[in-house]
Amino acid sequence: MNVVIVDREQQQSTYEVSDVQELFSTLGDEMKIDALCGGCCSCATCHVYLGDEYKHAVNEVAQDEQEILDGLMHAAENSRLLCQMTLQTEIEHLEITIAPAE
Repeated sequence: MNVVIVDREQQQSTYEVSDVQELFSTLGDEMKIDALCGGCCSCATCHVYLGDEYKHAVNEVAQDEQEILDGLMHAAENSRLLCQMTLQTEIEHLEITIAPAE
């Protein structure tokens, strides 16, 4: 899957990954996200904005994720925690913007 990421400095990068969890790991390794909790939905340092046209391709927001998102200053309708996203359908392209740090 080809993923276009816009980071906090508004720089665009393209990644080729097999799934969202590989993307989460890669962005954490490159320090584009902090991923402080290691993906257990407790820190929101992987807060991203998902392109609206891709909402159908990922899982629904679970209650625990929504509770974290509700407490964020920069939350938007298309906010997600990258660590909680999984693909529900096979797609070839995805666009994500990394949210401002809280």
